[in-house]
Amino acid sequence: MGRNIKVKAKRHVSRRTALLMVSLLLVLVVFSVAFYGLIMGNGESFYVEPEYTLPVLDGAVYVKDEVGLRSAIDEAVDKSVVIVLTEDVYLEESALNISDGANITLTIENKGKSYKIFGAADSSTIVVEEGGMLELYGVIVTHLNSSTRGTGVIVNLGGTFIMYSGEISGNTIKDGGGVYNRGTFKIYGGKIWGNKATNFGGGVYNVGLFELHEGIITENLADFGGGVYNRGTFNRIHGLLDNNKATSRGFNVY
Repeated sequence: MGRNIKVKAKRHVSRRTALLMVSLLLVLVVFSVAFYGLIMGNGESFYVEPEYTLPVLDGAVYVKDEVGLRSAIDEAVDKSVVIVLTEDVYLEESALNISDGANITLTIENKGKSYKIFGAADSSTIVVEEGGMLELYGVIVTHLNSSTRGTGVIVNLGGTFIMYSGEISGNTIKDGGGVYNRGTFKIYGGKIWGNKATNFGGGVYNVGLFELHEGIITENLADFGGGVYNRGTFNRIHGLLDNNKATSRGFNVY
């Protein structure tokens, strides 16, 4: 009898120990995954787009159409101007040029609604020239449909483009669907998605300096480099670069 009791006790302890070990293992796995996501911040399940603050609107120029937008940009020679969109803007003939000495902030009045700038047919939407600077908040840079060809934003050598929020989407061209960068391009928030390049760089074509601090580059398509085609300096500090497609090489980066 004593021997049988001892055997049963050993089995009882063994089951409890096994259950405890399994429970501890599950807790450890869950904690490890969560900790990795918080530290790395690169997984789609753990990435959270950061909150942003709109620029100060004191002295801003409010525009509702192409004429007003072009006029505000043309008058911003050798000075800083905050331009607030109050309606969608449809460009008829050519791109918006941010010229040498101009420091343009394109923004919206509040976060409740984003307005779009539609590029003209067979033209890029915005071109930042040498010595020009563009900051983007809450504005969507796009084209009317996929058959209307043109890059969202071109940054020429010596130009600077900083994206804090908003979108660059729905643009189609041979190289650099969303952004073609020869100068300096930095992302601190916002989204570059749904762009297409038949050759290189669906989201971004970079031969300058490109820094991804925050923001999302996703669902872009190209032959090479669905998300980013890089032949310059590309520093990824944080942000999400995922779910892009390439028909040849480099789904996210090439």
